[in-house]
Amino acid sequence: LNEVLRTILESMDRSLGFQRVLFCLRDPRSGAMTGRFGLGAEAQQVAAQFRIDLSPSSADLFALVCKKGADTLISDASVPNIAERLPEWYRLQVGAPTFLLLPMSLRNAPLGLIYADRARAGEIAIGERELSLLRTLRNQAVMAFKQASP
Repeated sequence: LNEVLRTILESMDRSLGFQRVLFCLRDPRSGAMTGRFGLGAEAQQVAAQFRIDLSPSSADLFALVCKKGADTLISDASVPNIAERLPEWYRLQVGAPTFLLLPMSLRNAPLGLIYADRARAGEIAIGERELSLLRTLRNQAVMAFKQASP
């Protein structure tokens, strides 16, 4: 499973030249989505900062994206209505100006998240074809989880 996930992240990183790509997984004990591993600039340190509260009361951007299962591209995280929705840990510890969120769900519940970013606002430009390929890779990750769990 880890090998499949790493291959998926490598494919995303190489194809679109992200600054970093991270994989987050829901922790069954706490229910929070936590960073597990990644590729790129300071990926392990950044992954360690990821802790997305998925409780019903949580309304930050990352939690909403994970709960709704909505693929999301943020071109400029400094735009006021976006910046105010970012969790404090992200603003203080990560602070990438542009990022992509590809949530993963299993049985209609949040399972994981693939996060990718770039160093300058507006640097992630993804067309429909690229987005379709990224979704295919994400869906392969979900399939790997389905096969790994009883």
